[in-house]
Amino acid sequence: MRRSALFAGFAALFLPLAATAQTMEFACPEPGTTFTYDSGVKVVARGRDGMTCSMERVGGAPFKLSALLFDNPSPDGANMSAYIAALRPERLWPLEVGKKIEAQYSGGGATWNYLFTVVRYERRTGPADKMIDTFLIEMTEQGSKGQRSVSRWWISPADKFAIRYDFSDGTGKANRAVVTTVTR
Repeated sequence: MRRSALFAGFAALFLPLAATAQTMEFACPEPGTTFTYDSGVKVVARGRDGMTCSMERVGGAPFKLSALLFDNPSPDGANMSAYIAALRPERLWPLEVGKKIEAQYSGGGATWNYLFTVVRYERRTGPADKMIDTFLIEMTEQGSKGQRSVSRWWISPADKFAIRYDFSDGTGKANRAVVTTVTR
């Protein structure tokens, strides 16, 4: 009885630590890996240069994926170099639950404050409706003119890619992208 109570005490102390001690080193998907989104868009991994993954939209142009978070150029063709340089998202790596970084960006007459947080490590439905492990990264933006938005990425250590992305802002705009299949 005493031994089982002692074990239960140790388990209560150390099991929560095991769940939050998850980390992920930065890595790009293997070249040739194709990710298909619920919209039908397909992207193919082409390589790596530091903290940037070279990607290509099938039927479209190549792009750089900085720290697995930001496309450059963005899907609308905008050059994101200044924005990415200001945020320095590579500082979030290696991912570890509870890690936070702050950044600021000014442009278009407004200043934006950013907070990135590795919120949790969780199992969720991923490509092909399989349960997979992910890190949830959340970025909150707050503009100097009262603007607010939240972006979330679910990064899969197995796929080395964001298998889901959600965005919403204070005006009611929302967007999401979900990877439905991964082919290697």
